[in-house]
Amino acid sequence: MLQIAAVAGLVASPLAAGAADPVIVYAAASLKEAFEAAAPAFTKASGGTMVRFDFGGSDALAAQLLQGAPADVFVAANAAQMQRVSALTNEPKTLAHNSLVVVVRSSARNVASLADLAKGGVKIVLAAPTVPVGAYARTALVTLAKDPAFGANYVAGVNANVVSEETDVKAVATKVALGEADAGIVYATDVTPQIASKVRVLRFPPATAPQATYPIAVLKAAPNASGAKAFVDFITSPAGLAFLKARGFEE
Repeated sequence: MLQIAAVAGLVASPLAAGAADPVIVYAAASLKEAFEAAAPAFTKASGGTMVRFDFGGSDALAAQLLQGAPADVFVAANAAQMQRVSALTNEPKTLAHNSLVVVVRSSARNVASLADLAKGGVKIVLAAPTVPVGAYARTALVTLAKDPAFGANYVAGVNANVVSEETDVKAVATKVALGEADAGIVYATDVTPQIASKVRVLRFPPATAPQATYPIAVLKAAPNASGAKAFVDFITSPAGLAFLKARGFEE
């Protein structure tokens, strides 16, 4: 864990000197619970540096950065969105990984298996194709369609059942939990205690769904460069990663 020391207030560390300036972190929506849980520990470890999060779809966050939005750290849910802003960031590190699952409304009796997602009348919600989880989901569906058990028309059948495309994974999970759709594809970590009793989880067969990768990077023009580095150092350390592991993220 980071150790920030000051001697009788006479020598202030760089972080202590900038403690009034929070670290601004743009992060994929799926990291919300883990990062918010980790924030107090980071503040304590860094000698009082606060952190402010802006959660959303990685594609939308990348677009904001490209338009000049001020931020210190960017964490995307896939490499493609980090690559979009590569001219703005220092070399990214891999923070964690995640797995895809299908969440089904608890009361939905028309979805008992992944094959049922292509049945007529099923209401499905996905993230938009530009959102990492939406891209991962569509890749998984194409892979499933290669299995004769699902059939060549599987993807077309699922697509015909999509009733909305959301801007981030939390919106997908929320719509299913509220009963606005029968099923949706999210990350395993999005089955939070708040929705766990309202959904059933269907898992993909091994090697059919891509593993989600989360790169993290400090912005070159970070307003709080020292705080940004400290946050990345902390969240990628064993102490920081413990908060992600506690919510189901994988190394």
